Amino acid sequence: QSQPSTAPGAPPPPNLSTVKAHYTGTLEDGTEFDSSRSRGPPFSFQIGMRQVIKGWDVGFASMRVGERAVLKIRSDYGYGGGGSPPKIPGGATLLFDVELLGYQKSLKDAALMTIEEKKTTATRIKAKGTKLFSAGKYGEAAKTYQKAASFVDPDADSALGDGATDSETTALYVSCVGNASMCYVRQKVWADVIDSAKKVLRCDPNNVKALYRRGMAQLRIGAVSEAKSDLMAAYKIDPKSKEIRKEIGLLKEKIAENKKKEKNAYGGFFGKVNMYGDKDVKDVKDVKDVPHDKRQ
Repeated sequence: QSQPSTAPGAPPPPNLSTVKAHYTGTLEDGTEFDSSRSRGPPFSFQIGMRQVIKGWDVGFASMRVGERAVLKIRSDYGYGGGGSPPKIPGGATLLFDVELLGYQKSLKDAALMTIEEKKTTATRIKAKGTKLFSAGKYGEAAKTYQKAASFVDPDADSALGDGATDSETTALYVSCVGNASMCYVRQKVWADVIDSAKKVLRCDPNNVKALYRRGMAQLRIGAVSEAKSDLMAAYKIDPKSKEIRKEIGLLKEKIAENKKKEKNAYGGFFGKVNMYGDKDVKDVKDVKDVPHDKRQ
């Protein structure tokens, strides 16, 4: 049940296609860190299954067979703040000289399964992801968890065949995507943390781990207001969580830091007019009384 496409100029590969490509990866300073051309055989992967970095999924999905291009991939679409030691440093922008040699369009296996078969398959693949996570292979673990989630994705057109998702299926999907989110936290790929947390919250709006992780990620990228909303929602659900209270402590520090910068920036314009007196932290009134664990 596959249809190969190797004709030059063929349409871009659709989602879930298995592509065959050559690539050479370099840092911005020209340092080469990997190349399929040097090894010989082309590299293959399935689009949309998170088997590769996000920039590749996006980039190859826009290419035609026979096309050669350079993909410039910033860190949040690559290896994030953690990089991929020892060759790729954290926060690195990467350049990939890629050529799409062909692709194979496949029917989604899940479309042929019953709901029970999908749950069994997702559970088995999820277990593999957990082994990878325990081994510290967070990138591979995230891809594996996402693959497991694809079998029970309630938003996929054919993921659940005839029917209707049940609570057990939804819980399994939430668990798989939530575990992937934890992998992205370890890698400091904040865009993927936010994206995966959103998927969880669409199914479970009060999922405290997703609220906490999205709030953490929002704070790391400077989205203080969004971080505050998520973290306070998480705190209301689990006020005893040390992790949440610690993150709220960081939030308060960030808000105070921003206020200080604003005061310094505008103080010279308004002379003795006190725009930021003792009441200048009104927009943190709902977090100021939250006890938090300070960083060690």
